[in-house]
Amino acid sequence: MKPLAACVLATMLMIAGCGDGGAGTQPVDGPGVMIRYQSKPLADVQVRLHAEASGPPVAQAVSASDGVARFAGIPSPEPEEYFVSLASLGDGGWMLDTKYLKPADSGFTLKPLSSDDRQRIEIPRGAVRLLQEN
Repeated sequence: MKPLAACVLATMLMIAGCGDGGAGTQPVDGPGVMIRYQSKPLADVQVRLHAEASGPPVAQAVSASDGVARFAGIPSPEPEEYFVSLASLGDGGWMLDTKYLKPADSGFTLKPLSSDDRQRIEIPRGAVRLLQEN
């Protein structure tokens, strides 16, 4: 495969996502994280868990209408702490601040998911920007 074609393919896979954490394979049960903004559930947020602040994601899921991102698979054994990156998906009329795309910049960490039924991430006020139509 030519280098340019390989680069394009890799970019498309990163944008589309792959693995068990996609929106189409959202598990009904299993470990999850509640995503909230201004004390209300926030849907369509891609939640990626990283074992290291600069490492690749080890698990990912998308928050449902109840704000819960349920993970189909988590690593075993789990790290002592997860570093979290977040991204807004879909066109819900809002966009999440891009600083949350990198786990080293987001400031969010979680305990192992097996240690707690439902941990919460409260996205700070001002981190969600409304999109306006002209």
